This record gives sequence, C-alpha cells and structure tokens, in this order.
Amino acid sequence: MLKQELEKNSSKIESFLMTSNGIAIVQLDSNMTILDCNLGFMRLFNPRQSPAGERLSDYLDISATDIRCGVLTNIPCSRKTGLDAVTTCCLMQTDDGYLLIIERMLLTESRALEQMGSMNDELINMQRDVVKKNRQLEKLKSELHERVAELELAITRINRLEGIISVCLYCHKIRTDEDTWDKFEKYLQEHTDAEFSHGICPVCMEEKYHEKK
Repeated sequence: MLKQELEKNSSKIESFLMTSNGIAIVQLDSNMTILDCNLGFMRLFNPRQSPAGERLSDYLDISATDIRCGVLTNIPCSRKTGLDAVTTCCLMQTDDGYLLIIERMLLTESRALEQMGSMNDELINMQRDVVKKNRQLEKLKSELHERVAELELAITRINRLEGIISVCLYCHKIRTDEDTWDKFEKYLQEHTDAEFSHGICPVCMEEKYHEKK
C-alpha cells in the first residue's frame, strides 16, 4: 500500500527531495564524478558553484572508506571542505552510476569539544556581565536609598517649620502645638538641628554696660 502511494505521488516526492534541506542527494557516474545534486547537498557543503564535474572525494573522504551499495556508511568529510564531521550515507547503484544519499552529518569529537568550549566561554562571559551589572544595580539602589533618606529628612525639617508661627509681642516666646509657650531658643532646638551660643550685641552692650563694642 505504501509502495503504491509512493508511486502515485512520485512527482511530489521528487520535488521534495530536490528542494529538501534535510536530505542531501548527489548523482554520480561510475567513476564517482558528480553529475548533479539537490539543494540539500548545496546547503550542506556550501560550494561556490555547482559541483557538477568535480570528484566526490573533494567533499567526502571515500579513499579510506569501504562503501557498499545499500548499506549505511559513515564517511568523513574531506579536509578540503573545512568541515570536521562525519556523514551517514547510503550508496545506491543506478544504470549509469550511483546515487549517494546523505542522511545526516555528525560533528567529530574534536569539533564538538571545540564548539562546547566556545559555548562555555560565552556562558562564562555572560555570567560575569550579569554579576557585574547586578553589582552596579545594587550600588545604584544603595545610593538611591541614601538619597531618598536625605530628601525625606530635609522634607521633615521643612515641614516642621512651615506654616504660621505664633510669637509673643513682648517676650518673644513661641506657642507650640500643645498650646504652651516655649522660649525661642528651645523651640528652634526642638525643630531644627541648630545649636545656640550666647553673646551680647553692640546695642545691648551700650544700653546695659554703657560700652561701645
């Protein structure tokens, strides 16, 4: 039943295989010279131009590989490609030559370790950047808290002295919220950070002691 469906949809399957990125197919003559290939082969090896007329050995190291038709075979990529990988292939014989189907590509151990090392270095650098940014953020938060505390303290001091202050015309005492009267110095000491020292102004010096200062 499956065979019938494949035969019925052969044109669709052919179109899919020619344009597929996941499966690479290359047509070879009897001397392993490339006659044609699908888009998957082009994407896999990324040649500058069509590989028609080139040897398969330019892409796969078939010299040291025992390739038998109909058997899945692991074939290393040629050094010319710059790919440190192994492909899993199946060779099929045709009337005029062969079809080589490349199912997948596996990175070799050295290549995989190299990529893992590179990814690990990138991860470490990202972690360092995160730690550095977190430290900067914590520093900014601390500075912000200090600044907010300073502003709150300044606002508190301003609020404590704003509004109308009742002052006695004669003794200059100040009426507090509790409806008591405190000396001017005491009121300012309780509502500000000011401290007082006492002296005698020139006018009082002359009036009290008849001396000019």
